[in-house]
Amino acid sequence: MMKRILVSAIIAAAPINAYAESNVTLYGVIDQAVAVTKHKHEAAKVRIDDGIYAGSRFGIKGTEDLGNGNSVGFILEQGFYADSGDAAFEGKAFSRESLLQAKGKWGEVAFGRAGGLSSDCGTYTILHGSALWTSYYTDGNVAGVFVTSDRMDNMAIYKSPEFANTTVTAMYSNGIGGDDQKWSHNDHYYGIGLDFNKNETVFSVMVEMYDNKDLKADKTYLVTLGGQQGFGDWTFWAGYQYAKDSQMMPAWKAAPTGLSASGVTQHAVTAAIGYKVFGGEWKLQGNYAHGKVNENNQKYNIYSVGTVYEYPLSMRTQLYAYAGYGKANKYLKNDGDFNSWTACLGISHSF
Repeated sequence: MMKRILVSAIIAAAPINAYAESNVTLYGVIDQAVAVTKHKHEAAKVRIDDGIYAGSRFGIKGTEDLGNGNSVGFILEQGFYADSGDAAFEGKAFSRESLLQAKGKWGEVAFGRAGGLSSDCGTYTILHGSALWTSYYTDGNVAGVFVTSDRMDNMAIYKSPEFANTTVTAMYSNGIGGDDQKWSHNDHYYGIGLDFNKNETVFSVMVEMYDNKDLKADKTYLVTLGGQQGFGDWTFWAGYQYAKDSQMMPAWKAAPTGLSASGVTQHAVTAAIGYKVFGGEWKLQGNYAHGKVNENNQKYNIYSVGTVYEYPLSMRTQLYAYAGYGKANKYLKNDGDFNSWTACLGISHSF
């Protein structure tokens, strides 16, 4: 009788133990600000803006322990506009990330939708060297001068185990934006990067390539490096990027009049300082890029500066005040996205 009771207890406990080894978390961010923005050739606008410090989102993530240091997990994350409730990307249930992951002592792999190495989006980006990242506005942040990779579908990702405070991440997208045609006709993305992180020293270098097959254009190469160094209350950031034959320009846009198959080639730099004061942190960043349209050799320069003060009200809620200014010359002198100023006051809450 005692043996039967013991066996029954073990069987009854098994599902409880299995459940205890897995977990699911609901999380998110709601971010809104009052902003005044002026673009060249347009009147100034006062509006409620969304996702300035951090894109508004909700997500579900979970992991299950498989034993021996191995686990499987997932991330499902949707972006939305808090001021209207609209989805950030039409037609996608989980626009920011949709990943199935497996991890172990050998590293980790992931498959699905994710941001590229230099995207500053999601779990596997390794973009460093900017105090304002791609947050805030492109008239002051690094996305106003760097050509950053975007989120992409059909991603396969490998991240190595850490060695000497360093990890290596490799990415591949098997058909950007869809794979409903022959593999040889799809646009593909390839990326590999090294990320170093020790105490207050952070550094990364990455090489990315788009083959642009569907666009019937030359291959795009992005070489990006950057880092940051802390000294107590002070932090310094710096970054550099070389973009060759890019079909996109900074500020996540195509050229004003479109691009030829050879795209644009440019060099860009960014530098910033940060200082912790009055319980928050003040940051100041400058950005510069110069490049040319390869087809006709038309040149351009982009200058921008942004500053922000971030004050945490709690572990999950932050106030911020931002101002940015951007100016471009020559080929881009009349483009409003590169000739603008912005000021905003906002709040970001995570849960």
